[in-house]
Amino acid sequence: MLVALSMALGGCSYAYNLLALMRDGHIVFIVDPKSPSVPSCLRRIEVSAEGERSCVWRDSVDYEDACANKFPIPFGAKLTGHPQPEWPTIDAKLLRPGIIYEVSTTTGATGYGEGRFMIDANGRIVNKNFSEATSR
Repeated sequence: MLVALSMALGGCSYAYNLLALMRDGHIVFIVDPKSPSVPSCLRRIEVSAEGERSCVWRDSVDYEDACANKFPIPFGAKLTGHPQPEWPTIDAKLLRPGIIYEVSTTTGATGYGEGRFMIDANGRIVNKNFSEATSR
């Protein structure tokens, strides 16, 4: 019985990978189609420079508003719904070439996405694996 309970509780949360893409001159975030879970929406997103404590964009809405915000999500877009006061919005800041950025999302209450990307010297998006992470 303990094994069944552990399996049931362990199956409540799920993870997915995010990719950054350039579409019509704007950065958008999508769920990697190769992820084990492919949710269609999110309720929180945060982008920060790797190794820095500075957030370059964050927005979050209540659980009830979770699926009002569908992937792909454009960088800096205002999420639809009631803001979550414990995750205050940070307006999008200018992204710099050569800096690795980490993006994280929450879907519903238990889905978590993450990804890493940078903008190269030619303005192209380069998605990075977490195995390529720099030491902090």
